[in-house]
Amino acid sequence: MSEQESFQALKDFLETKPASIQALKYLKEKKEISIIIGDQLHCAVYQVGKKPVVEKRVAKDPDVEFRMNPSSVETLMKHPGQDVGELGIAVLKEVLAGNIGIRVVGSFFAILRNGYIDIIRQGGAGFLSFLGKHGLSSIPKITAKIKTLKR
Repeated sequence: MSEQESFQALKDFLETKPASIQALKYLKEKKEISIIIGDQLHCAVYQVGKKPVVEKRVAKDPDVEFRMNPSSVETLMKHPGQDVGELGIAVLKEVLAGNIGIRVVGSFFAILRNGYIDIIRQGGAGFLSFLGKHGLSSIPKITAKIKTLKR
């Protein structure tokens, strides 16, 4: 998949799939998430009017940065994108496989204040069960893990 194809696939997925729309509506207005595909393709993800927007550019003052291997874009684009929890699990499986890295670049308080915990909660029981199987069985444990992602 070319850089332009990766961007367009990610844009289409995040802007149109019900799971993305449902999860990202909790992100505070004007807050951006950084997604970097490979080493060069920078994407800014934010929401306007409770709808996700993806632009090909460096994110402005993001709280969270995702670094993805191009193969992860292809893997995730095969996901139906209907359920927030199932999509979250698919992303975490890519994280566990070493194909996606997550880094907290904003403050811990920004994570609490800007909707990220609400996004995690939207994953529901299945997502929280998956987190629990990996040692993140409660919101305090999840927030403790978030603190370790700050680098």
